[in-house]
Amino acid sequence: MLKKRSLLLWVLLSVALMAGLLVQAASKNLEVWIMQTGNPAGAEKMMAEVNKEFTKANRGVKVNVSWIPWTGAQQKFLTSIVGGMAPDIAELGTTWNPDFAAMGALEDLGPYVEKWGYGADLLPALKESATYEDRLYGLPWYAGNRSIYYRKDWFDEAGIKEFPTTWEDFIKVAVKMTKDTDGDGKIDRFGFSVNGASQHEFLPLIWMNGGEIAVKTEKGWKSTIDTPESRQALQAFADLYLKHKVSQEGSVTWNVLSSRKAFETGSQAMIIDVAPLVPKFLENPNLKDKFAMAPLPYLKKPASFIGGSNLVMFTQSKKKDLAWKYLELMLSAKYQMAWSEAVSFFPARVSLLEDPKFNKDPYLSVFTQQMKYGRVYPAIPQWGQVENSRILLKMMQQIMMGKMSVEQATTEAAKTMNIIFGYSED
Repeated sequence: MLKKRSLLLWVLLSVALMAGLLVQAASKNLEVWIMQTGNPAGAEKMMAEVNKEFTKANRGVKVNVSWIPWTGAQQKFLTSIVGGMAPDIAELGTTWNPDFAAMGALEDLGPYVEKWGYGADLLPALKESATYEDRLYGLPWYAGNRSIYYRKDWFDEAGIKEFPTTWEDFIKVAVKMTKDTDGDGKIDRFGFSVNGASQHEFLPLIWMNGGEIAVKTEKGWKSTIDTPESRQALQAFADLYLKHKVSQEGSVTWNVLSSRKAFETGSQAMIIDVAPLVPKFLENPNLKDKFAMAPLPYLKKPASFIGGSNLVMFTQSKKKDLAWKYLELMLSAKYQMAWSEAVSFFPARVSLLEDPKFNKDPYLSVFTQQMKYGRVYPAIPQWGQVENSRILLKMMQQIMMGKMSVEQATTEAAKTMNIIFGYSED
């Protein structure tokens, strides 16, 4: 009987010991969620290198990296937070950052960054996207903006030696590039892709015209999409389609995927798009040595939308000091440059943008040049709802289809935005 009790006690102690070891092992695991990229192999290779260096310096630690599809990602994060299963670290789209910060899900990284010492080196616009109520809830990880891709061979044929910098001259060139190339009486080459379903292309014109999309007032955030400056800018964009007819009739519903295809197949002379397309177009025999880059033409002053992703730490993490060490490594110059190489975007540290790679390359240098004019959308929790409800896209499409005037469409859009913001004049 005594032997049986001793055996049972030994088994229970063994189970308890194993459970303790498992808990101890789990406590040294870091859960990291990274969004899927257009270059999975390159991204996974880079993250493997980060993990190798990190685990070598932190013995006994295991890093589990999960690759999250963008589709449905916001809901996945929400579910994990509500269920108490949020990762330690994650990549968040810049416009999501304020929303998760407002719900108390993100750790204030201000104290960590102050000790780190490189806070001033982070791109100001992206740092703004990670700031909520004057506290920093994310670290800019990589940056992306948009420039003009244009068919230089067609420009040369037309005798256009320099890309236009002003909006007025841009219209003239777009009209000149729009033509019937085969003489059948139908336009088969268009000057510029006026995408009605891509807000990153028309909203920056508001900034270029001295306007704002929304402003913070004593009563809260207020839409300014209906101000004279905003209306003039939106009318200028819509007129490319309505008045100057430099884009295909169906482009009212086009997004960037549509315009890319048109550019690749030779029916579009100019498009607005991101840097990762450069290597793709250089490999395309129909485009290699035939295209060039140019900064966005402007109305009153240069401006561009700057996006990307931030890295965040969740408040649920039980390993915050360890998580910070990992974030520090990911934001190091070495891995900022490595990630930039893997995904064809730009590092989020100002000093690294001075690298010759970003300034001497005839394609990338154009994007780098526009970084200094970069702006982000209002860093407020409700902005995600504005985007998800497609208010601004519907507004532009109503204008382009002639169903509403700019005044009518912007009045309706501003009203809906203010409801989402919780703003009232009363």
